[in-house]
Amino acid sequence: MRLSVMILLLSLISQPIWGQVKKNSGTIEDESEIYNLDILSIRFKVNIIDADEKQPMKAFAEVKDVQKSDIIFTNPSVQNFEVVFLKNRIYTMRFSAPKYTDTLITLNFFKDTLTTLTVALQAKRVPFSIELIDIETGEDLPFGITLMNKNRNEVINLEPKDSNKGKYKVRLREDDEYEVEVKNPKEYIFYANTINPKKQQKLQAKLHTLKLGAKIPLYNISFEYNSAELNANSKRELDRITKMLNDNPTVRIEIAAHTDNKGTLQYNMELSKRRAKAVHNYLIAKKIPAKRFITKGYGPTRPIAPNDTEEGRAMNRRFELIVIGI
Repeated sequence: MRLSVMILLLSLISQPIWGQVKKNSGTIEDESEIYNLDILSIRFKVNIIDADEKQPMKAFAEVKDVQKSDIIFTNPSVQNFEVVFLKNRIYTMRFSAPKYTDTLITLNFFKDTLTTLTVALQAKRVPFSIELIDIETGEDLPFGITLMNKNRNEVINLEPKDSNKGKYKVRLREDDEYEVEVKNPKEYIFYANTINPKKQQKLQAKLHTLKLGAKIPLYNISFEYNSAELNANSKRELDRITKMLNDNPTVRIEIAAHTDNKGTLQYNMELSKRRAKAVHNYLIAKKIPAKRFITKGYGPTRPIAPNDTEEGRAMNRRFELIVIGI
């Protein structure tokens, strides 16, 4: 009796135990496969920015599994995206955009542990040379230069130590315009000009000493067609004149306005006078005493280039600064 009871108990106990182990074993294996897949995968985030401005931008993006030679992601114009990588693999990421240098990045997930990446694309740049010289002596002048990008928030400062005997070399975004301003000392009249690296590769800036009779072209005082309203470029140029007059309190100047010969003589004379008057009013508003400057409109009567081409007419539509008192 006792022996039969023990056998029955062992039978009842042993069968559920072995059955449960077998069932649990299968369940553990299934969960293990899912868990291991999660360990071996990485959800990866990518952001694309302009390297200079640190602002988001769109670009072509392509991600490739090197070992399998499979493209796992591609988008012709994307600013940010996510992609799932597998560990123990190598991937390449390629980025391109118009006017930017192509970028190729390799990710080695045998070693790398990254989960996010910011890709800073570099704009295409071209070499540009600037030389500063004294207009009378031809002497090189290492004064330093500031270049302000007129298309975006970019400022480049070149110091005297960056020059080679007054010659500077810099790389600029080829499709943007830059305003060049020389960091001249007080004894020289300021110099400012606008350059386009796509149209020219060098600039020779000729600086005048601040002396009686010096005549300086003002490159950045400009107006819309048939308008006498100052624009932003003109106001920055007039602010430079204001600073020069404040730095040199005994200097007197004439600011002369000129036009091309398109239209009647009377019309152009009146237009140049209205533009000169706009300059006069601006300087007065900046607290410059009227006795320290005069403004004159000469119309088309003093051309510096033939008026039979657009380039020549553009040269004749100008302002000049003349030192009339020290």
